[in-house]
Amino acid sequence: MPRFRATAVVAAAALLMAGCSTGPGLAKTNSPRRTVQAGADASSTDPSVKPSAQPNKPVDPAFASERLRLINPCALIEKELLQTVGTPSKYSSSSYTRCSNYMKDKAGKTLAITLDIGYTLSSSEVKNATKQLAGLKSGEQKLSSSCFITAVTQENPAQAVRIQVSAGEGAADPCEPGRKVLEGAVRKLKGNPQKYSPPKGSPVEVDPCTIVDKATLAPVLGASPRSTPFGLHQCSWSGQSAQMQLEFRTTRIPKDGKFDSKSVEVDLGGVKGYQAFKDNSFPTCELIVVRTKDSSDAGEIAEFTVAASKEKELDRCQAAQTFAKAVLPSLPAA
Repeated sequence: MPRFRATAVVAAAALLMAGCSTGPGLAKTNSPRRTVQAGADASSTDPSVKPSAQPNKPVDPAFASERLRLINPCALIEKELLQTVGTPSKYSSSSYTRCSNYMKDKAGKTLAITLDIGYTLSSSEVKNATKQLAGLKSGEQKLSSSCFITAVTQENPAQAVRIQVSAGEGAADPCEPGRKVLEGAVRKLKGNPQKYSPPKGSPVEVDPCTIVDKATLAPVLGASPRSTPFGLHQCSWSGQSAQMQLEFRTTRIPKDGKFDSKSVEVDLGGVKGYQAFKDNSFPTCELIVVRTKDSSDAGEIAEFTVAASKEKELDRCQAAQTFAKAVLPSLPAA
């Protein structure tokens, strides 16, 4: 099955930060969304995961998903930590769990640092986590002037704190500052880092994989759909040539509701939804429901997606509406 459409998003983390008085703020920036493919290797059936790894149990309670969902990732790479490798600039965030700082290293060259928490690992990334960092299994991948380093926080399904470092031309090994910053971030995470103060209606604390019951999925996917978590705020289910997905994310809320050029407004029992049908090789309907919005139109949404092979007889947008109507009552009241 093909991946769901990936689009650029604008962070609304400043909305979540209301009421937080310390730590770096989160500016708005553009960044591609990460999406999960049905049948991807990030699930708990990953053969590289040790059988002894307890499902959904982190290696330390500090890394529990329900705790990580409320952590402000920018607070983990605070100014004092970044100053150990260079000169920090402004913080920016494109999702609940990602923070970046496009700074300078000690030689004045470009040093871009991006931290992700609750990052879903592939089987190859788990297999390559043969090092140690801050008491955790760690893996590194160096690509010319970039370095990706993970510190495994949960083995089944596999999650990590991950840092990406991109250095300017002629700069030193990007992995070296990456290790230092990631180690500091992990230690900060084990302490009492700054948390979000979610506005009323925010879905940031909700586990998308547990809020959807089998009865909601069965009409489209059959009795035994496969669940695949991705990160901390996205879950997909697959079965019988179809896939359903629920994601909570931050974004800019368009004044006209046109999240997509094909968006049309629909009534979900007193709640507005904005759906767009994509008639491609794997026809898909995406339905967005706004959960929060501030005066600058930064907000949070719940996105319900239903996709199926061309051969499958299914009204995908009707199924997406049914999906949304079943889940919305269980979300925090807006």
